[in-house]
Amino acid sequence: MSVFWKSFPAMLIVLALVAFLFWPGAACALPVAPAQSLTVNIESISGVAPQTKEELSRFYALRDFHPVWDLSDEETLKKAGGFIDSLDQLATWHGLDKEVYRLDDMRGLLASTAQPDKQKLEFMITASLLHLAHDLHGDDLNLDALYPGWDFHRKAADIPALLNAAITSGTMNDFFQQIAPQQTAYRALAAALQRYSEIEAKSGWPTVASGATLLPQDRGVRVAQLRARLAAEGYVAVPAEGQGDFFDDALEEALIDYQNHNGLLPDGHAGAETLAAVNVPVAQRILQIRANMERWRHMTEEFPPDRYVMVNIPDFTVTIRENGVEVYTGRVVDGRTDRPTPFVDSRILNMVINPAWHVPLSIARKDILPKLRKNPYYLEKLGAVIVGRDDDPAGTTIDWKDVSPKGFTYRLRQDPGDMNSLGQLKFNFYSPFGVYMHGTPHQELFGKATRDFSSGCVRLAEPTRVGEILLEDNKENGGWDQQRISDAIDAGNTRTVTLASPISVYFLYWSVFFDSDGKINFRKDIYGYDSSLMNKVKN
Repeated sequence: MSVFWKSFPAMLIVLALVAFLFWPGAACALPVAPAQSLTVNIESISGVAPQTKEELSRFYALRDFHPVWDLSDEETLKKAGGFIDSLDQLATWHGLDKEVYRLDDMRGLLASTAQPDKQKLEFMITASLLHLAHDLHGDDLNLDALYPGWDFHRKAADIPALLNAAITSGTMNDFFQQIAPQQTAYRALAAALQRYSEIEAKSGWPTVASGATLLPQDRGVRVAQLRARLAAEGYVAVPAEGQGDFFDDALEEALIDYQNHNGLLPDGHAGAETLAAVNVPVAQRILQIRANMERWRHMTEEFPPDRYVMVNIPDFTVTIRENGVEVYTGRVVDGRTDRPTPFVDSRILNMVINPAWHVPLSIARKDILPKLRKNPYYLEKLGAVIVGRDDDPAGTTIDWKDVSPKGFTYRLRQDPGDMNSLGQLKFNFYSPFGVYMHGTPHQELFGKATRDFSSGCVRLAEPTRVGEILLEDNKENGGWDQQRISDAIDAGNTRTVTLASPISVYFLYWSVFFDSDGKINFRKDIYGYDSSLMNKVKN
């Protein structure tokens, strides 16, 4: 176990809970103003979006347009400064962009004694709280437009009414605690963000110079660089001065630990892919943590349920949980970067044994037509036929060189068999993208660390085991264990088995997550979803 993780994972959840129960603002409450009428029209406030002005109007209407904050004298203004600082800390804890809350503008107004500036500060403080609450609730970004298939949303919340109620009852700390995601994973990410921000504040971590693969028993400057890099993240102890340039057993063990937690082949060798990963700047890791926190802020409060199947796209894994307990984790192949696997929120309804593959027209045009132009007998090799072309099912009399992609309108079907691209089992659920989970004849792909090879569907390494778990409640005729599924496959007939208990299925994108031991894992942002999201947040 690494040095860093001896102390960090055990305390990570505890620290996250403490921070949520006692968010920075709890230490500095801002006095509520005495009742009096506001004299500045909200519409006159500059630099505020129309939607924010509308919410301010709604909020103050609930208070008969009386002010909220006591900004009457030097003492209360001092408390207001502390309150603004606490908002700064709260935004930092949640990985939010502090600039959007105009905290520095509010600090500037604290020095003014002019009544119009005090009333402007009144509105700005309230606007910042409304904005912050919306951000914590995942309201200010539309991920549907950013991610294909995204359909995850928290329940609508009347933020102005909830904020007003919290101020009236003196429970604003509880309000911000409760409006943020309650999932343990989110809290763990928030705690990890602080840890990696501390590393960044100490000038980050060193890089390892390019060169040949570093192997156990090697010695040299680059070995010392590798040791220093892993030590900065806590995977290995910091060596005594002048004793870190030898690739010893401790460094090999630390490197394998790092590789396991970064989705790399755990061979203990620092090759090109491992060196690329260790040289990712800490700022990029912080961006990834923030991006994953943002996606969590949009997940429904009920996620995850006690029973589900989840594919983590950048981790290339599928996990099944029953009654809140993980019962299976296996490898998957998912979509290429130019044909990404979409997000999915659905329910698996049935399993098809010995499925036929009805080739999507887009795949036929992009993948199969070029091969037919080179080999007019390719459909025979593939075990596929042209539907409705009984006199020439393999299309051997067609001059494929004269067929353009747009002119390719043939419907292709690959019959069940050893060459079938779906393997021998297919799991159906609704998706507007027409994706599903299935087996594959290409088992060799599961030996690779990065497995983005499909056209969007998810290929399972162990489909019969997945089928056995999902059909556990199908008790007829002795139930469906792996042996019965294998026997049904061997029979050669296509058969659809409806799940007695349909199960939720999710395709999600967690590039930063925690394993069962509480250790942080990073994965490559294969689709660029982390960077595109943070660019959206920034802009």
